[in-house]
Amino acid sequence: MKRGSVIGNIAKDLGIDMKSLSSRDARIDNEGNRKRYCDINMNTGELIVAERIDREGLCGKKASCVIKQELVLENPLELHRFILNIQDINDNSPQFKQSIIKFEISESAYKGSRYLLDEAHDADIGMNSVQSYTLQNNENFLLSVLTGANGGKYGELVINKELDREKQSEVALILTAVDGGTPPRSDTVVVTVSATDADEGQNGEVTYEFDNLAEVPELKDMSGDESSSKLTFYLIIALVSVSTFFLTFIIIILAVRFCRRRKPRLLFDGAVAIPSGYLPPNYAEVEGAGTLRSTYNYDAYLTTGSRTSDFKFVRSYNEGTLTADLTLKKTPFAVDNLEGLEAEMNDSFQTM
Repeated sequence: MKRGSVIGNIAKDLGIDMKSLSSRDARIDNEGNRKRYCDINMNTGELIVAERIDREGLCGKKASCVIKQELVLENPLELHRFILNIQDINDNSPQFKQSIIKFEISESAYKGSRYLLDEAHDADIGMNSVQSYTLQNNENFLLSVLTGANGGKYGELVINKELDREKQSEVALILTAVDGGTPPRSDTVVVTVSATDADEGQNGEVTYEFDNLAEVPELKDMSGDESSSKLTFYLIIALVSVSTFFLTFIIIILAVRFCRRRKPRLLFDGAVAIPSGYLPPNYAEVEGAGTLRSTYNYDAYLTTGSRTSDFKFVRSYNEGTLTADLTLKKTPFAVDNLEGLEAEMNDSFQTM
C-alpha cells in the first residue's frame, strides 16, 4: 500500500466520537520504539499508511508478520492497542546464485542418471515464492522438480537419451525458475553439458560455477581441512619460536654468570693499600674516650683511580699540626720523614 492509503476507520471500530479526536490529542504510538508506519486522520478517524512497509525487511521468511501499535487519547488518558498484519505481495523475483552451470557427463552414463541443479531463491513466501522450473532446448534430458525439507523447490536433470560425444560434444540448456505470484516472476540460467569419453568417468562429473564457492558441500569440507592444516602449521611455528627464545635466554644467563665468576673483584679500581706503618700513631682508631685528644685527630682521603699511590692529609682540627696542602708520596725520602715523625711522637708520649 502506498503512503496515504486507508487501512480502516479505527475511530468507528472502537466507538470513539470523531469530533473528540482533535480535542483529546489522538495519536498513534509504536510499541518497542519501532518506525511509525501508520497515522490517524483527525477529521475522519481513518487509519492511514504513513511509511512504506517492506515485509521482507521486517520479517524475512517468517510465515506471520505483525506490527503492534497503540492509539493514545488524552483527557482522560486512554490506550487502545491494535495489531497490523502485514500480508506478502509478489514484489521479488526468483534468483539463481550463479550465472552458468557447467556439467561434464561421460557418454557412457546410463539412462535415468540424475544430476542436481542449483535452487533459485525468492525473498517472498508462500505462493509468491518459486513454484516450478522449466527446461528449454532439450533433447537428451528430462527435468524433475522436487521439494526440499525447508519447502523450497529445486530441479534435477535426468538423462532421457544417452549422450554421443562424436555427434554432439556440448549441449546448452536454459533453466527457468517461476514463482506463483500474480503476475508471475521468473529468472533464467544457462546449463552447459559437455560430453566426455567413456574412459574419463563412469557417470560423468558435474561442475558448478558458484559466486561463493564455500556454499558447495564438498568445497566446505575442503576449506575446513585447509583451515585445520593452516592452524596446525601456525601452532608448530609458535612452539618452535617459544622454544628457541627460551634456550637463547638460558644460554645468555649462563654466559653472564660465567663471566662474572672470572672477573676480579676489587674494592677500589686502581686503589693501593697503604701500610699501617706509614700512618702516624695519632691516626690510629681508638675505642671509647681514647687516649688522644681531639686536636690530634685527622681526616684522611685516599685518591681512587690514581696509579701513583698518593694520599693526602687535610687540615687537622689543630691548626698547628699539619697543613692542608701537605701531600706525602711513597718515595724513600717521604718514608724516612714519616718514620722520623713516628719516632718523635712516640718519644713525646713516653715523656707524657
